[in-house]
Amino acid sequence: MAELTPDQKLAALFAAHAAPARDPAFCAGVAQRIARRRAWARVGAAAPWAGVAGLLSWALQPVLGPSVAALADSLVLPAAILGGTGVLVLASLAGVRRLAR
Repeated sequence: MAELTPDQKLAALFAAHAAPARDPAFCAGVAQRIARRRAWARVGAAAPWAGVAGLLSWALQPVLGPSVAALADSLVLPAAILGGTGVLVLASLAGVRRLAR
C-alpha cells in the first residue's frame, strides 16, 4: 500500500468521526421546542376567550345565581363519583406505565 499524505490521514481521521446525517437527539429537541411554542400559542389564543367568559359569568350571576345554586346542590354526588373514577383511572394508568418499564 502506498503511504498516505498528511492531508489524507487527516481526512481519514475526520471521516471516521463524522457527524451522522441525522441526529435523533437534536431532532427530538427541536420537535419539543416547536410543540412547546405551539402549546403556549394555543394558551395565548384561549386566554381572551376565558376572560370574556369570566366577565360574562360575573355579569349574569345575579340572574342565574339561584338556579345554578339549586343545580349545583343536585350535582354534588355525581361530580364526586366522576372525580373519584377519574383519580382511579389516572392511578391505574400510572401503575401500568410503571410496570411496563
